[in-house]
Formats: sequence, C-alpha cells, structure tokens
Amino acid sequence: MSQYSIPPSVFADIENFTKSYNDYCSGKLDELTFKTIRVPFGVYEQREPNTYMIRIKSAGGSITPTQLKGLAQIAKEYTKPHIHITTRGGIQLHYAKKEHLLEIIHKVHALGLSGRGGGGNTVRNIATDPLAGIAIDEAFDVTPYANMLTSKMFAQKDSYNLPRKFKIAFSGSRADRAMATITDVGFIATLRNQEKGFIVYLAGGMGAKSRLGFKFLDFLPDNEAFLLAESVKQVFNRTGNRKNKHAARLRFVVDTLGEEKLKNLIIDEMEHIRNNSDDWHIDIRETLSLEDIDEDEPSKSNEEKKWWDRFVIPQKQKGYYSAKVPLYLGDIPIKSALELAEKLHDKDESIRFASSQNMYLRNLRAQELLEVFPIIKEFSKQSSKPVIIGDMVACTGAATCQLGITRPRGAVSKIEEQLSIDNLDLDSIAGFKIHLSGCPNSCGNHATADLGFFGKVSREDGHPYPAYNVLVGAIIQEGKTQFAKRIAEVSAWALPRFVSEVLGIWIQKNKQYTSFKSWIDDEGEKIISEIAKKYKKVPSFADDKNPYFDFDSDELFSLKGRGSGECSAGMYDLIEADKKALLKLIESIKSNQSQDYDNVCLLACRMLLVTRGEEARDKERVYKSFKTHFIETGLIDKKFLDVIRENCDESILELAQSVIALYETMDNNFQFHVSQQTQQVQQVQQVQTDIRFKDYRNVACPMNFVKTKMDLSQMKSGELLEILLDDGAPIENVPGSVKSEGHHVLNVTQEKQGHWRVRIQKK
Repeated sequence: MSQYSIPPSVFADIENFTKSYNDYCSGKLDELTFKTIRVPFGVYEQREPNTYMIRIKSAGGSITPTQLKGLAQIAKEYTKPHIHITTRGGIQLHYAKKEHLLEIIHKVHALGLSGRGGGGNTVRNIATDPLAGIAIDEAFDVTPYANMLTSKMFAQKDSYNLPRKFKIAFSGSRADRAMATITDVGFIATLRNQEKGFIVYLAGGMGAKSRLGFKFLDFLPDNEAFLLAESVKQVFNRTGNRKNKHAARLRFVVDTLGEEKLKNLIIDEMEHIRNNSDDWHIDIRETLSLEDIDEDEPSKSNEEKKWWDRFVIPQKQKGYYSAKVPLYLGDIPIKSALELAEKLHDKDESIRFASSQNMYLRNLRAQELLEVFPIIKEFSKQSSKPVIIGDMVACTGAATCQLGITRPRGAVSKIEEQLSIDNLDLDSIAGFKIHLSGCPNSCGNHATADLGFFGKVSREDGHPYPAYNVLVGAIIQEGKTQFAKRIAEVSAWALPRFVSEVLGIWIQKNKQYTSFKSWIDDEGEKIISEIAKKYKKVPSFADDKNPYFDFDSDELFSLKGRGSGECSAGMYDLIEADKKALLKLIESIKSNQSQDYDNVCLLACRMLLVTRGEEARDKERVYKSFKTHFIETGLIDKKFLDVIRENCDESILELAQSVIALYETMDNNFQFHVSQQTQQVQQVQQVQTDIRFKDYRNVACPMNFVKTKMDLSQMKSGELLEILLDDGAPIENVPGSVKSEGHHVLNVTQEKQGHWRVRIQKK
C-alpha cells in the first residue's frame, strides 16, 4: 500500500464544510464557529489579513510525482510560489485567500490527498522514518502501516474531536529516525523469532512542557498496530483534559493517572475492541519490490562527486540509491516542483518528505540520480554546501504564526551567512543538528537538536528585543532518548556569531568525543554557557537600534500581532467565547452601562449547547435546545422556563449565574456534577461583586507580569483581578502572557490619563 485512501465519510465532511464555508461568506455563520470547522480541515488563519495556510497530510511523508505536480499547479494558481514541508513531513500551502479556500480543498482531494485532521484536536499526520523501506538497519518497512492507520483513522468520526491533537509515528529501527520515543503513540519496528512487531512508546511529546514517552510494550504483533493506536485514542478521548487546553495532551494524562493506571485502561480497551469489533486486525502486504541489480557506478564530475559523497546513500536494495535534497527552510519553488515531478513521472515511490523539512529521492539507479542532479542543484542551493546547512530546521515563527515571538527563518539565513564568512570545516561535523522555534511550542523540534533555540522576549532599559533560549545535547535513540537541556540565552542579533563560535570549538573537539552530547556532559555545557554570556546583552537603544529589530523585519520588535493559536480550536473555544462575553455583559449591566438583557439570555442559553452536540446559533433553536437539554433534564431549575423569552429583564441574570455555576461543575468529558451547583452559584455571585485591584503603573516588564501572576496564584478560580498598566510594552505584553497561563482577560480599556485598565478572571 503506497498511499493512504480517503474514505467516503471524508467526502461527506467536505460537503458539510462547503455549506459552512458558504454560510460564513454570506454572514450566516459567525467567525468563531467557522474556525472550529475549518481548523480540523487543516485551514489556519495567518497574520496577514484574509490569508490562510492549508496543511495537507502525506502519511510517512510519501507523495507521488503526479500529486507533487498537482500541488504545484494549485500553488501556482492560488498561493505563494512555494510548497512548504512541515516538521512532520506534511505539506503546507501558504497565503491562500478566503475566496479560494473551497476550490483549493476540492482540488487537493481530487489528487487523492486530504487536509482532514491537518489541524485542531484531531489525529494528525502520521510520521515515519524518512528511510523507511530502504534503510540497511531497518527491521522491516513501516510505510504500509502508516498508510493503513491513516486510512482507518480517517474513517473514525471521533478522530476529529479529541481533547487535543494526537500524533503517531513509526520508526524502522532503534535509531528512531521518526522520533517515536517522544510522540503520543510511537511504534519502533522489531523482529522476534522472525515475527514482525513493534516496540511501543506512549505519551511523549514536545511543547512548553515536554515529556519523554514511556515504554508500553517490548513487542506488539504487527497486525495489532491499529488495535493499539485506536485503544489509546479511545482512552485519551475519555480521560484527556478538555477544559484546560494547556494540559490536554496525552502526556498530561500520564501526569494525572500515572503510567500503570493508563496502561491498564489501554489494555482493557484493547480487549473490549477485540471482543466487540471485527475491524481491528490489519493485513499488510508490502507493494514495493526492487530486484537487486549489479552495475558499476557511472563516472562523475568533481561537482557531482562532492554532492554524491555528502547527500547520496546506498539502499538495502543493491544497485539503488537515495539522495537527501536539502530544502531551504522547507520550501520547494513551484517551478522546480513541476520539473522534478515531470522527470520522475513514472516512479510513484520516489519522493519522501522528512521531519528535517528536507526531501528524499529514492529507488533510483545511479545514472537516474545523476540525471536528476541538474534540477536539484538549480533550486537546492544547500546541495552545494555542507550537510549541516541544509539540516537546519526552523518553524515559520512570527512571520506568519499567531503564536510566534521571533522569526527563526530569518535567523537561519543569517546563521548560514555567518558560517560561510567564517569558513569552518563543517563537513567534519556532518549530522550535527541545529533547530529553531519561534516560541516555546516545539514546531521547530528544538528539544531534539544538538544545538536548539526557541524564541523569547528580552529587554534593555525597557525596550524589548528578540532573543533565544539555548538548548544543548539531545539524543534520539530507542532506550536512550533525552531532550536537549536549556542552559542559557542569547540575543537574536548575536545568534549567528554565537552559533559559529560554538561550532568552531566543537570542530576542534569532536574527534576527542564519541558524540556532541558526551562533550556537553564533560566540559561543553560550561564552555557554551560562558560563550552565551557575551552574546546575551545588547547595546542601548540610543546607541544602536539594530538589535531591536528581528531578522527579515523592518519594524521594531514587539509582540504586536501575536494572538492565540488556532491549534486548540474546538468545542471548548466556543464555550469560552460565550462565557467571556456573558461575564462582560453582566458586569456592564451591573455597572449601569447596559441594559441588554436579551443578549444575556441568548448567551446564557447558548454557552453550553455544544456539550450536547448542538451547534444552534439563532435564537429560536438556541432556546428550544436549551430547554430540551438543560431544563427538561434537570441540570437547570425549571423555574427559568418562564424567564426565557424575547423581552428579558434583570431576572435573567440569575439564569446566567446558574449556567456559569453549572459550567464550573463540568469535568473533562463535558459531564456535569449538579451536586456542587449551589455552592458554585454562591461563588459566582460573589465573583460578580468582589474584584481585587492592583496598580502596576511604573512597574517595568517583566515584573508587572510576575506580580500579576503572584496575585492570581492567591485567588480562587473565577475570581476577578483588575490591574492598571502603562502604555507601550506593559499593555503589549502582560495581557498576552496572562492568556498564555490559561486565565481570561475580560476587559482592556484605555483611561483618559493614557494608562490601561485590564480585568482578568482566574482560570
């Protein structure tokens, strides 16, 4: 099985997406509701107004030349002039306009590809070892398993409404080139008495709070791969924390339940599925079969030989070769994609994308590979440079991402430029990995690098400037995996010089040590920490403004434009939006600034409907559904039947408080525990009148946030805190930081004196 298949249910979902899209464009559907529909289709809003990124699944990074050609034609017509490869070997098209979204999605599916599950709280693109099927050290080819699981997960309706995103990876050997040891469900191919199976790791993942996976099984028969993955998914669906998106991944379930309890739940679920379903068993037949050939390598020019020695490896199939094609920042120009697709048009299993954001051409004879080289060198300038240059990984960062702090893609360009100037012997440290992320989220896989970085804000005399945390010494290998350790920070402005100096020392030291990690453990950490100290500080703003600009930006650095990410779009976002609006409206009424009781009634009745599978947005359906699901079931007192009407008055405030109190009893699975309700109502009523106040004017960043955080730590959930902040950096940074901690910013208003008043509700 060389590709995944798209089941009929996904095409039915496309019909629903089409209707929602048309309703949104005509104004019948609000933006937030459409967001919860489009993100699970892999459609994300970018920072530039009216532009979107479309993420497409390519299980195991596999794509045919015909599909590559089709995507290039779509990109040429509708988006920017590149196809972008992600750090899971998926595909992205950037800067699509709203008016073209539907056409793009239909054309992508016509190619046999889909973005369903490309974003949101879904089963994401399944990753594999980029050398799957060709590596000399692999136990067996894991590609068919990734495709089979993708096809089967596509068809499961609950694959698109999980507590948080759910990732699966397959590695062909203990070298773990797919990072299976740090994913939600990681399979590592192994053989036991010539029987195919998997070592299984669970609940790993990267982000602001990374966690190594734990070993679940030493051996799982290969035909039970879907059974295991589906069982883990079902347990995660029941136990994941839907209320707090910052603690919703499977790795947080382990923290809550412990490894043993989670193991037992999964084993029980596997037994349940075995006994109640006939669809768990999978039968894999490998489709690619290359007969060994015995032929001499053709002669090569000096240029070809240098490239060959750096990037070409022999496959386990004698006479065939694979070439790594480094993609600058993960981008393939449209023109080059079309040329490459045409050259490889009759070789369906010749292209793979990797988590390094590079491309692998495979299953080619030596002469065929040399014939492709002219196309490669035209668009892959890194193919003429040491391997370390093309292996640098960077997410898009603040250039497009709503969560981005810094611009790591620009940093990569400057690092490459600096390394070229310093003329280091980079070929002597081939395989060294440098990864950058624009924020603590690990889209650039910074925690898996030899030298990793993630963006942060630093300040000099109150002026913010871009900076990076420094991490060192990751190991990725079954049984030995370790994350890189954070040891220092440097300014973005000095980052290229810092990297060059560290590499210069490592080039001198690397023959004395078995690995970069061994040097770090011996003396390297101390040496690098000392180097970082001289690259952390920047000149004053008055003396030199350059450090206060990020790479590839002509604006002074700030967090302007940074918003909440869309990965967590889902039901809870709808609840939170209505709750926030409801609390704000109640406060407005109590302070005699509004008498909008009708809207209070609508918001109160609508707020929790999604927990019962209702998406009603118009008044009539909202009120009818609320009565059915909440009043008639006894979750809300029947006395409120009489107050739900068109002409509401202040009596509706009691209903609103009851709904909010009911919400506070909701568990992670959207179930309510009414026994706590009376106490919760009293708490909510108290919250409406008891507001703490703090004046943090003339308190510089980040101390104003630290003080705010300390205040919130002493408060109960739902209580309100009001703070005063200065204009400039304080108002730009503190509210966003408070939101990132999971609290709710209810009001941000500027006072006549120029400072700002911010009202916060503790999570």
